[in-house]
Amino acid sequence: MRAIPLPALAAAAVLALGALPVRGAETPPIRVSVPSCPSTPFSVEAFLGSLEVELAGHLPPCCVLAPPAAANEAGAPGLLVGLSLDSCDGNASAVDVRVHDGSRGTSAERRVGLGDIPPEARPRALALAAAELVHSLAQAPPPPPVAPPPTATSSAGEKSQRLPTFAVSGTIELESHPGNNMLLFGVAAALAAARGHWQAALDLQYLAGDPSVSLGDVNTNLFAAALTAGPRFALGHVVFDLGATARLGWCWMHGHVGESNAMAGSGSALVGSAGGRVGMILPTASGVSHLRAFLEGGGTIHGLEADVNGTAEAGLAGGYLLVGLGFGEHR
Repeated sequence: MRAIPLPALAAAAVLALGALPVRGAETPPIRVSVPSCPSTPFSVEAFLGSLEVELAGHLPPCCVLAPPAAANEAGAPGLLVGLSLDSCDGNASAVDVRVHDGSRGTSAERRVGLGDIPPEARPRALALAAAELVHSLAQAPPPPPVAPPPTATSSAGEKSQRLPTFAVSGTIELESHPGNNMLLFGVAAALAAARGHWQAALDLQYLAGDPSVSLGDVNTNLFAAALTAGPRFALGHVVFDLGATARLGWCWMHGHVGESNAMAGSGSALVGSAGGRVGMILPTASGVSHLRAFLEGGGTIHGLEADVNGTAEAGLAGGYLLVGLGFGEHR
């Protein structure tokens, strides 16, 4: 088959553009790239005319002739119909038809064998194949958007808002009964379990003190268990908790006298108290350990007092204030 001169191709492109509807100015027309071979096994002019007929009324409209190199411009916007031959001469036995949608990044292709198709029917056969590929791309749903990778800022924000499910802490505690001459110092182990914005904690405490009285001092020891429950919330990296606290324990008191004519006594009793607590957990850089601090206040429900000559001079009674500071791990 004879070669198609470039002026004829340009004229065909101008004719195709002249047939575009007015709305084609708003949408980039379909571009067509044909092989730049000395001769082709089909008529390019007839192919362009048949393709315009097959895509009549289609948006974007058909067609404008693009240079052969445009077949490799995958990033260009709009639809591109590209034809390529297995051999660049009039004896080629097949044509590869490829349609690429640069706006959506999708493509479809088909290989059309020419051996069984008469030369005069080849332009229409190729136009039908190209039109079917154009329609298939138009009906295919667009690919799902690619989610952007998480930024360091969002990851840090999510981590800072994560509330631990379990926490174990060891604390040093100081308890004062201001109106009853009692100051206790000791240690405690705490286990906290949480779900969502609510948590419960169990503290096992050992506190001791030697308050001074008029005839000597009173050695005091307290073993107790405290249960705390309430809400919690995060502010940045810090987790705060509020809770109601109930404590039950056993207290021993043994007096020491500084005068020979005085007699020391001893005693023990069940003690109980109730109050409120506000605490905080500050995670360390490791993400699994933390600093723990809390402040608790309340009143003694059942206590024990040390009497000197019938007067209570020291004891676990009245209001109390408890401060704790420690370290632990959480998950």
